[in-house]
Amino acid sequence: MYTPPTGAENAVPGAVIRSATWNTVFTDLSAALTTLGGAAWVTNPPRTVAGGNFTVLTTDVAVFVAGNSPTIFLPAASLVTSPFKLIGAAGTVFGSANSKVIPSGTDKISGFGTITLTTNFQVATFYPLPGTGYVYP
Repeated sequence: MYTPPTGAENAVPGAVIRSATWNTVFTDLSAALTTLGGAAWVTNPPRTVAGGNFTVLTTDVAVFVAGNSPTIFLPAASLVTSPFKLIGAAGTVFGSANSKVIPSGTDKISGFGTITLTTNFQVATFYPLPGTGYVYP
């Protein structure tokens, strides 16, 4: 949550903001933009898979599945540091073709050995739980 420095929040039209206050505001905004620029979505943009079986990468934040993908393999949850999304990027990707999602090794997906994505334009978010697998709400 951003808290403006003293003097920045009570300026009125025509008032002069002291340069020290402005410098503080600018430094705060600069730090916020630098943090945003380092966010996973920016540094690791979504990947598009045209179709066919594929494996989610440990660095994936979002994968647009643009064609029929009968089997999607997940990496070991212990190697994944943040949630990722599988996005059905076309109407028939999950809805009529269905995609089986298989975790690595002994990992489970919300207690199951596999799950099937079956809804058109579905967005499936997977949260890694190292040592047990993934939570899929």
